[in-house]
Amino acid sequence: MMRSKLFPAEMRQVLLAMADAIIGSETVLNTLDAAVGDGDHGIIMRLGFEAIRNRLALLDASAGFNELFTESGKAFIGATGGAMGIIFGKSLLSAGASLCDAEEFATPELKTMLAAMETAISQTGKAKPGDKTMLDGVHAAREAAELSERANAALGEALKSAAAAAEMAAQNTADMVCKAGRASRLGERTLGHRDPGAVSFAIIMRSFLESVAKSSAA
Repeated sequence: MMRSKLFPAEMRQVLLAMADAIIGSETVLNTLDAAVGDGDHGIIMRLGFEAIRNRLALLDASAGFNELFTESGKAFIGATGGAMGIIFGKSLLSAGASLCDAEEFATPELKTMLAAMETAISQTGKAKPGDKTMLDGVHAAREAAELSERANAALGEALKSAAAAAEMAAQNTADMVCKAGRASRLGERTLGHRDPGAVSFAIIMRSFLESVAKSSAA
């Protein structure tokens, strides 16, 4: 049975699993980005998550949710720069702020965290759902988590729903024309290509789910 809640030490392992998943997906993400952008999305995400992995190794074992995400956001921004680095880095900072009083992480905290990330990405990237950006994946995951919370679903079920929603949203971006960010200048030429940001967020959510499932099995 999958865990119904996480504590900070387990969330640290989730973040490390996310780093492994993103670093391992660098080539795929670069290839996706080459069709609609500069072809460096995978590089940016890899650099950011390598920095997160290094920063987490320096944090005290007693670090709480807020510190884990806040320090991860700072590390990501510091290692990447550029629009994507700032956008995703700020989403991590907002995730940390949303969990500042949390002592455990369950379905309500998942929804709260995703909502904070969605707001940060929307405001920083000047994007909205349907613009063919990372926001599409975050928005779908947040909606799924919100439905899970209303249904009093356990964290494992909420993560399954959120991960599946993020993956579906990423796939659906292939049918969209990009309306925000650098790729928007390509207009109709972005049709038929998945957005690399939405795909990278889907990878992040899938690794979140798999990390929790693995720790539950152990």
